[in-house]
Amino acid sequence: MTDFERRLRAAMDSAVASEQPPGNLLQQVRRRHRRHTVRAGMAGAAAVAVVGVLVPVGIRAAGHAPGPAARHRPPAAPAVYVAYPNPNPSKLGTIIPIRVATNKPGKPIRLPFNGEIASTLDGRTLYVATGTAVIPIKTATNKPGKPIHLGSSRALSIDMNPNGKTAYVTGIFPDVITPIRVATNKPGKPIHVPVGVFPVVMVFTPNGKTAYISTVKGTVTPVDTATNTPGKPIHLGTGIFDLAITPDGKTLYAAGTYTITPISTATNTPGKPIPVRRPPSALAITPDGKTLYVGSQFAVTPISTATNTVGKPIHIRGGVLETAITPDGKTLYVADDDEGTPGTVTPVSTATNTAGPPIHVGAPVEIAMTSDGKTIYGAALNKVVPISTATNTPGKPIRPVGSGYPREIVITP
Repeated sequence: MTDFERRLRAAMDSAVASEQPPGNLLQQVRRRHRRHTVRAGMAGAAAVAVVGVLVPVGIRAAGHAPGPAARHRPPAAPAVYVAYPNPNPSKLGTIIPIRVATNKPGKPIRLPFNGEIASTLDGRTLYVATGTAVIPIKTATNKPGKPIHLGSSRALSIDMNPNGKTAYVTGIFPDVITPIRVATNKPGKPIHVPVGVFPVVMVFTPNGKTAYISTVKGTVTPVDTATNTPGKPIHLGTGIFDLAITPDGKTLYAAGTYTITPISTATNTPGKPIPVRRPPSALAITPDGKTLYVGSQFAVTPISTATNTVGKPIHIRGGVLETAITPDGKTLYVADDDEGTPGTVTPVSTATNTAGPPIHVGAPVEIAMTSDGKTIYGAALNKVVPISTATNTPGKPIRPVGSGYPREIVITP
């Protein structure tokens, strides 16, 4: 699923934690939400406009810049962490650690959580959002530490500054973003930004000096991370579903309902919107910064960042949920899913913009790529599938893992 869907699901879970809805209600809402986001291209402009008004948020931008983490000593054994939250957020969920070297699952980490998980850039700490707090987990021992309490509904999504020093945590109701200093696990002064009811999309310039945050009424707000003060909102006039920034940090792209708007980070002024045929569900930029790929229903569309011109759409079998690009920029991997069909991961050659044969993983699909680009891990119902990017062949499914559907997959360096 997209981060859009994941965050909405977490928001709903948190908001109704004390209620007892009918057993199939949440499943119906999730299915309805997927139709509005991933399948909006078939729903018509009216339905999309409703989504833009009622849910003015998006998914976390794919491909955050890795940042200068060389000064940190990474763990000896990189690991994959897959989060399986309990449908009842007051109950224990499961996070499964998997060693990349062996593809063997380790002892489950059990704790109550209903938000996202994120790794520090040195891979030594995993942060888990519980709704009211963030729990740090030392990856050397996989033992949860003392919760960092933030307040009711203030801990749902976590984004790491590329400088490696600060994690930024957003909630679902309060219009605040809380910075947490990684070295001390101490929360800083909340940043007041009118983000609205639902979780925000946040991206950083590669140097980590500015964060851009999607907000209500079709705006993007820049935040100076040195002082954690918000700047003047950038008005776009459309619901924002994703953000992505070029590797040189000069241009921010904001995905609206039927447009992609380039924004100069030097002046924070928007350029001419780029029209797209289908509502975007994911953005990804190649490492050389030359091409922006826009995921939507049944297609990925390349856009030249030099001219902001739209290329020929690349056909994909289902709705684009997530994307990942190899470090050499040669292959774009697209996780797609459609109701009633198994999820797949489709490789796309960026040289020719042609899609290869889909790799069947299962539904839903959450993907993450190792830092060396050699392996993609696809998490699905009750299993995790490693995929070799050299051959685009799936390996033996990794079991046992958590029960139910995964919410997120994270790989430490």
